[in-house]
Amino acid sequence: MLGNVILPSAKSLEFRNNLARLVTPLRRVRPRIPFFQLAAHRVPTLWGLYRGLLRAAPTEHIYNRVRILFKQNCHRTGTERTVRELQKGYKWFQIFERARGGDVKTQALLQRYDRFLKLRSEKSQWALLVEKELEWQRHLKNRPILTGGFVHPTLYHPPFPRMKPQPVSISRSIASRMKQRERRFAKIEELTRIKDMIRKEQYMEQGLIREARLKGIKFEPVFEGQDWSGPLADALATLFTNVKTTTARNLRPFSPVLLEQVRRARQNKIVNKTKERERERRGEILRVTRKRWKKGLTPHLLGTMSEKEKREELIVQRSSSEVGYVGLLKKRKGWKLKDPKMKVEGKEWSVEDAEWIGQEEREAATKALLHIQEANDIRRHRVEDPSP
Repeated sequence: MLGNVILPSAKSLEFRNNLARLVTPLRRVRPRIPFFQLAAHRVPTLWGLYRGLLRAAPTEHIYNRVRILFKQNCHRTGTERTVRELQKGYKWFQIFERARGGDVKTQALLQRYDRFLKLRSEKSQWALLVEKELEWQRHLKNRPILTGGFVHPTLYHPPFPRMKPQPVSISRSIASRMKQRERRFAKIEELTRIKDMIRKEQYMEQGLIREARLKGIKFEPVFEGQDWSGPLADALATLFTNVKTTTARNLRPFSPVLLEQVRRARQNKIVNKTKERERERRGEILRVTRKRWKKGLTPHLLGTMSEKEKREELIVQRSSSEVGYVGLLKKRKGWKLKDPKMKVEGKEWSVEDAEWIGQEEREAATKALLHIQEANDIRRHRVEDPSP
């Protein structure tokens, strides 16, 4: 007995030591690294489970499915989900082993699963092909095309043909050069300020040296005997050289190759627009057709025209036709039509006015119109009075 504290007996100490020796191995030890980096997890999973599943896979589609599943789950860091996926993998390993051992039911099950994976693979392949084709169509729809114009050179880019839409890489390059030019001038301003400050310090130090010599005081100069402005001048010269080189490079004239490229683009644009108008005249509705339909009149026309004039102006602007009523309105407004006169059987016919140059053709057309009207009247009478 030590003071008021009672020491445990030898039997109690022996029991405690024995209990600690038995419990200590059962204590959970937390590793200093995550479980997916431990060899105790990686070696059995990769060299035991994964390698065993690949070797025991009965068909090629099941083999590929095992690879895909392991690739999908290799990033798992949660213990619960990882344990669940590993249990599933060991279950499949047992099924493969039973099939290799000759279990007919398991073999039939795996064959059925193989057919399912085959159909699924074919469906995925077709979906991938369709997605690639759609992506290619989107690429063709949004691909940059030459508009036939020029982008004149500036301090940030050389001359190049105008494109619609403009590639993102060109826009980013221009923005990068603008920022780079700003950084260079900011650096020049900073170095100039530092150089001016050093010059003022040198001037002040020279005054102090003169005062110290007059008064007989010892003074140790800092700027005297050292070239403090030399490195700054070299850095400024390099920056100015870069600015001049960039300016001369970006302000160079248009090259003959670029001019020829833009000339061909303008020719192709005329050809494409001509084909587009021909397709519209055949009755095909294009994107530009819908865009033209939505166009309205300008404010000054809306304030000066009557309702009839507004309606006729909208008809003229929204239609690409040059025949019939639209052609007649365009002719009245002084539009230059592509083919105002058509030749049929050696005779000219006004498409807008629908007049034959010749009395015989006019009389024949009138007789044909009267015959059609009489036939329509007879049919209309039969429909209204069906009795014989």
